[in-house]
Amino acid sequence: MKKLKELLPKGLEGKLIRFVVIAAIIMGVVFQIISHIRVAMIREAVILEEEKQIDLVQEECENSMSEVAQASLLQLITWAADKTDDEFLSMEKNIRILETQVEDVFKNPENYERIKVNPPSKENRGKNTLQILFPDGRENADPGTIEIMEKLANLSPIMEKIVSGKNDYTYDVCIATPDGVMIIMDALSAMKFDENGEVVNYDARTRPWYKGAVETGDVYYTPAIQSELYNFQELCFGVPVYIDGELAAVINGSAWLNELSRMMNERNIGEKGFSILVSNTGQLVSSPKTAGELRMRNNLDEDIRDSVNEGLKNVIDCALSGETGVDVVEVDNELYYVAHAPIETVGWIQLLFVSADEVLAPTQRLLKDMDKSTENMITDLSADFRRSAIWALLILFAFMLFGIMVASLFAKKRVAPILRMSKAVRGFVGEDMAFEMEDIYRTGDEIEELANSFHIMSLKMKDYVNEIVTYTSDRERIETELKAAAQIQAKMLPQVEPDYCNRPGYELYAKMIPAKDVGGDMYDFYYLDDDHLAIMIGDVSGKGITAALFMALGKQVLKFQMMLHGGDVVAAMNEANAKLCEESDDGMFITVWMGVITLSTGVLNFVNGGHLYAAVKRGDKGFVIEEDIHGMLVGALEFVRYSLNTVTLEKGDTLYLYTDGVTEAQAKSDDLFGEKRMLEALNENNKASLKELDDNVRRKATEFVGNSEQYDDMTTLCFKYLGMD
Repeated sequence: MKKLKELLPKGLEGKLIRFVVIAAIIMGVVFQIISHIRVAMIREAVILEEEKQIDLVQEECENSMSEVAQASLLQLITWAADKTDDEFLSMEKNIRILETQVEDVFKNPENYERIKVNPPSKENRGKNTLQILFPDGRENADPGTIEIMEKLANLSPIMEKIVSGKNDYTYDVCIATPDGVMIIMDALSAMKFDENGEVVNYDARTRPWYKGAVETGDVYYTPAIQSELYNFQELCFGVPVYIDGELAAVINGSAWLNELSRMMNERNIGEKGFSILVSNTGQLVSSPKTAGELRMRNNLDEDIRDSVNEGLKNVIDCALSGETGVDVVEVDNELYYVAHAPIETVGWIQLLFVSADEVLAPTQRLLKDMDKSTENMITDLSADFRRSAIWALLILFAFMLFGIMVASLFAKKRVAPILRMSKAVRGFVGEDMAFEMEDIYRTGDEIEELANSFHIMSLKMKDYVNEIVTYTSDRERIETELKAAAQIQAKMLPQVEPDYCNRPGYELYAKMIPAKDVGGDMYDFYYLDDDHLAIMIGDVSGKGITAALFMALGKQVLKFQMMLHGGDVVAAMNEANAKLCEESDDGMFITVWMGVITLSTGVLNFVNGGHLYAAVKRGDKGFVIEEDIHGMLVGALEFVRYSLNTVTLEKGDTLYLYTDGVTEAQAKSDDLFGEKRMLEALNENNKASLKELDDNVRRKATEFVGNSEQYDDMTTLCFKYLGMD
């Protein structure tokens, strides 16, 4: 300092220079101190605001993800359970169709030729083959039983179609008589031999599906059981066939349990997600787990509620009571979201598990990214200020005479944007997550980069919110499109308008209510000429979009063939059946009742293609079910030919045509509405208008079902002949 004084001018000039030098040094030091203090303040503010943002984002994101996950899981389990239920319904419906044909064989054996059925053969390995099995050898079987079995062999094409269909997992179907003789259609012929190479003796009467069907008198689903013939687990169901009140046969179908499990696991979510199926007795029917609380048991009769934790037991109890919902439980000491819904057809439940860690994983990734971004920002900020300090010292030494002014301007220029940024960061809370770039931040250096970082982080948060909004919008769009499809389908069916109802000779009323957004039922009526009116009602196998499309095709084909053949219902039905067989790649078919009424005479010619018998009221008498000549389902077998039914309607006679959605409306007790209750509803006031008659049937069916969900389309067509005066 002493040497510096000697170099500087003496007197006032030297003092001023010394003052400037000392002031510049002091200002430089002060600037450096202030800069470091500001950096520390911003660092503290950023860290504080980061903690607030992390807490807020974590709370909001976890709540949002939890709500979205639970809502999505509720929709998914409802869909998944409905799809699983559809598998059972599809299997049951196929067996019901076979039941109708078996009844016809027993009632009309003279219409069927005897077809020899061979016992199992190892040569038929892997091929769907009809085989016959005896409880005690063929030589001890009743000849009459063998004869009826050989006539039942005429149903082999239908049985093969059931086991080779694409819509369910039925691997065999059989028909067993009360004396234990059975014909079976499957591809496992080579597995029915004992260790000596002899065909095994098999008594169907000892199996659970046979006993359950006989005891309940209706379709019966077994729990998961070990196959008696094969070395795997299976699920069986049986349907009894009664002729004049006597048991004639029991029809059985079986599904691979591992195929059912595979189908369910295709709908899992995440790497740790899985689905299980539990019977109404607590039996674990299906689970992909090989260890832990929900592993598949060797003892299939075990109630899993006796060996799982209390929370999981409560969820299973709640699900078995018929509730659909979402809960959070521990499975093997890991937290899961579990959604559960009932499988209505069999009274079982399906549970879908999703790892809580996987549900909240996006939130954790977002928090880690925010934390990393903050660390990078603080690191960059510290580096910026270190560089700024060096440049400030260089400027002080280079421009010593202007040090005070330059230091002041530099401090203002460097510190002001940071103060503004710090204030903006403190306000970066709550729902206002926007950080806007301003001119004050456009410094062209690290401060601008820091501001850009805040701006980019703000945009990413907005994008995340927009993704949630887009997801909600897409879901609403899908629902809107389904409603539009339902409106289009409704417009495809003819409406009861004055053009029809006000013409002399008859009254007509029709109505269709689908079980889903769109359905597979149909009806139609149209004039062939001034004296001939065609009426038709039908039911497509299955439900939903596929059934609706096949319904539209079937309706147009049937009407075209009727117009082409000039009202010849037999020729029209034969040709329509052949056309629909060509188009039915997925094994779909239709039950059809189609007729032509001559309005001047009351003569009604009609064909019944596997549809329900009509309810008929003659004159002042009540409605009764009138049986007719039944034909095969339309679209099932190309070579089928249909028979003509002819009746003459008198003045006042009324036809009531309906689909199985009416008679098979099911209450929570599993009871069906049935033909008896339908006739009681029709006869409650059988002189009412056609609309009032139909409304009364539908009201009675709705009251009978109660809160149970409608699982099949309900379609009706009423026709009253008035005569031509």
